[in-house]
Amino acid sequence: MERVAGEPLSVARRMFFVLVAVVGSVGMFVVGVQGQAQALAPHPPDATLKQGNRVLQHGSLISYCWVPVCADGPSRYPTAVLVEPGTQLYIRLSENRRPARFSLTSRSRPSRRIDTTLRPVVRDGKTVAWDAYFRLKRPDRHYYLGAFGVWEGRGERGGAYWQFHVKTRS
Repeated sequence: MERVAGEPLSVARRMFFVLVAVVGSVGMFVVGVQGQAQALAPHPPDATLKQGNRVLQHGSLISYCWVPVCADGPSRYPTAVLVEPGTQLYIRLSENRRPARFSLTSRSRPSRRIDTTLRPVVRDGKTVAWDAYFRLKRPDRHYYLGAFGVWEGRGERGGAYWQFHVKTRS
């Protein structure tokens, strides 16, 4: 069947062309988003200890393996920041992807794992960072904290370890 100039396309043909255009657009979007979401950043994320909107301390990056570099430094806990016992604190990880693993420990004898809850930080509908929420309940204590996170992407893996120092009031 030949089409004469000016004659409308059949409904079936129009639907076919619309379907091809939509599927092509969605395919390009998904491939682009997957490529962006899976690539690791060129350096380990920053880690910042916060209470509410207030920055308490910047984490000391001690050790990391981040494609393609690994580095280890000496332990260097920052000067303690004072907080009330039981206060909700969090460590902001400046990476838009959720860590595959995250742990927080307090250096004591023996070392003690601290329960954390990860929550995304969303701005304009996009995840821009992750917060690891926790509480330090014992009064009048120095907490020498070690935070460790692992991220994965495009067959690559990156891990980083930061140190913090918190003192709870009596």
